[in-house]
Amino acid sequence: MHNERAQTFLTDVAPDNTLSLNRVQRINLVRRVVGLVLVTCALVLVGCIVALFLVEDFPIAPLIVNVIAIGLLVGVIVLLSRERFAVALPFCIISLSVIQFAAMYYVNGPQGPLALLTPIIIIIAGVVGERRYAQPVVIIHVFFYLVFIVLEAVGVLVPPQLPALAARIAWGVVFVLATVMMVIISHGFVGSLALSLSASLQREETLAEISQRSQAAAEAERVMQSQASENARQLQEVAHEYVTYLERIAAGNYSASLDLRALAGRPNLPPELISLGEYINTTVSSLVKALDEAQSAQQTYIRQSWEGLMQAKRTPSGYRYRATAAADAPEIEVDENAWLPPMTRTVRSKDVTVGPQELALPIASGARAQLIGALGVRREQAEPWSEDELALVTTVTDQLSQTLENLRLLDETTRRAAREQMAGEITGRIREAVEIEAVLERALSELGRALAAERGRAYLRLSEQEEAQ
Repeated sequence: MHNERAQTFLTDVAPDNTLSLNRVQRINLVRRVVGLVLVTCALVLVGCIVALFLVEDFPIAPLIVNVIAIGLLVGVIVLLSRERFAVALPFCIISLSVIQFAAMYYVNGPQGPLALLTPIIIIIAGVVGERRYAQPVVIIHVFFYLVFIVLEAVGVLVPPQLPALAARIAWGVVFVLATVMMVIISHGFVGSLALSLSASLQREETLAEISQRSQAAAEAERVMQSQASENARQLQEVAHEYVTYLERIAAGNYSASLDLRALAGRPNLPPELISLGEYINTTVSSLVKALDEAQSAQQTYIRQSWEGLMQAKRTPSGYRYRATAAADAPEIEVDENAWLPPMTRTVRSKDVTVGPQELALPIASGARAQLIGALGVRREQAEPWSEDELALVTTVTDQLSQTLENLRLLDETTRRAAREQMAGEITGRIREAVEIEAVLERALSELGRALAAERGRAYLRLSEQEEAQ
């Protein structure tokens, strides 16, 4: 049992996360020194027991001192095994000092070999506890050593003197013990130095790794910033292209379109922007198609409205102006063929036609400028038209177009009001009837009168409808 404890005690403490490497080295040093002293005390104890039986009048006090020393060293071992290092380390220094001074009394006093252990114990205290333990140990040892010498000098303490052979053996044993302890201390110092160097190298490696990581992170950040700047630039360019495209569409250039192949060829362009361009192209194409259809429908409606208006009013399609000798009495006549050659070009181009003697401007109607005619002017002198003359003719033509459009709208509104009034009257007369025959007769008679129709028919039959269903 004692051997197992000693083997467990002599085993080095492995570095743990809760202890620093330096503290582990100090604990291992204490374990080795205590183990060495414990073995020495055990051997001395055995020698004392043998001497007790072989030598007459051998004092029992050395035997008791050895037992107390072994007890103190075992106490240090117990404290270390329970990891009570804060108590074990100072208790170890105190125990070694007490054992030294107690053994010094029986081994020739202060002039004996145990005085060699004083500097070693001071060195152990300095290594284990640094200045916190070293200074008090030096003071205590010097104090008790001086007290021991004084007490011996005045005769209060009279240390027993060993025989010459035993003294030589004691000197040899203490010298070997001191040498082994110095070797242990040197080994611990070298281990501590190696740990310090290893920690320093590890710290340098860690710093180098951190530096490399920092450089890699800085490089990655630089690449990310460069990529972000490039993406922002491309985003601005694409957004500018989109805005330019929409501005061209808003200006009336409905044939414009985004070049999606060029967009797809840009490096690192997010696919969402290309999808957005496709969506804008598709949406604008749909809107342009719907707008063209709406314009076509509106132009058809305006054209039909003008045709209906001219047929209903029996308005002549042409007028001719001719200057006479009397400037205050111009001649205005209806002429269906009042058509100058520049007017044909104006109708085809939908733009102003200016000739040396003739001038023609288109007459448009509605918000979408549905062409409904042309205005032509001709003079005998072959001289260029001035800016004022062109502005005057343009202004008059615009006012003419606006006035004609207002008249068309007024006529359309009047006819719609008349139609609604007539429909209301017909509906009112039909509702006055209380029988089916009377309702049908009034409906046919009122519609025939309103439409000037010669004949009209009305059927109420469900069999054909049911067969059709």
